[in-house]
Amino acid sequence: MIRYDVSTVCPGHNFDITGVSYIGAPLSGTAVYITRKIAAKAEMLTEAEHCLVFAENGVALSESLRKKHAVIYSDHPQLDYARVALQLEEMQKKEDALYKYHLHEDGYYVSENAHIGAGAYIEPGCLIGHHVKIGKHAVILKGAVIKHAQIGDYFLANEYAVIGAGGFTMTDDVNGDKFRIPSMGGVKIGSHVEAGVHNNISRGSGGDTVLEDCVKLDAFVHIGHDARLMKNTEVTAGAIAGGYTVIKNHAFIGLNAALRNRIEIGSHAVIGMGAVVTRDVESGLTVAGNPAKELTKSKIYNHI
Repeated sequence: MIRYDVSTVCPGHNFDITGVSYIGAPLSGTAVYITRKIAAKAEMLTEAEHCLVFAENGVALSESLRKKHAVIYSDHPQLDYARVALQLEEMQKKEDALYKYHLHEDGYYVSENAHIGAGAYIEPGCLIGHHVKIGKHAVILKGAVIKHAQIGDYFLANEYAVIGAGGFTMTDDVNGDKFRIPSMGGVKIGSHVEAGVHNNISRGSGGDTVLEDCVKLDAFVHIGHDARLMKNTEVTAGAIAGGYTVIKNHAFIGLNAALRNRIEIGSHAVIGMGAVVTRDVESGLTVAGNPAKELTKSKIYNHI
């Protein structure tokens, strides 16, 4: 397990952190950041212990939180967090380098510490990364890449699907230049899930990107980091879900729809073809257009 000595950046706090997490769901022993924009989430830290907290100047933290966590105030909390995350990422790479990839007799590469359940069918040209776990009876077709993922039974990855790629999260450095925030989370996928041709399912930034049971993704779908797709979500070709998006049970996302990050799509909602969704959508609603507007209540939802 990787470990980062907090006393190197915050003297007087003698504990280690082992990863990063999101302030909306902080985990003990991780680094997090808080900007003034999301300062209301600071009290979530009461549920965690021994975090390294980078807080923007002006964010008020209670005395009890300052005692239980190592708090560093800064004008650039995302950047300071990103620098620590970068060090953790380098530690993880060194640890991962201890494991080797092997070329399977069927023509795909697999890490020596990956676990693939019984009855799997994997075509040539695939790559199964370190620490990956895949349940029984998976079908993984040519060119698929799976990293940083824990996957249930009866999973289907169509041709050239990528599961566990790094998310697209940036901040500015002190010179105003773009600085990538490393993705340190994973992907958790339930059973009977389908990833379409050329899907990109990003790993979580701090937590996990989650696809629950029976989620179905069509071709050329992008799922952003830390998104959560609940049971029986259906996402059709070309649709995009931004980071931290929540899509609830039985929602339908139409062709080429774009969902803004950090919004929630309610259960049994229908997002029309080409819709640009910039705010939460209530359960059972049908929306369409740019920006998306309400059309009607779903007939299915009215009979629940």
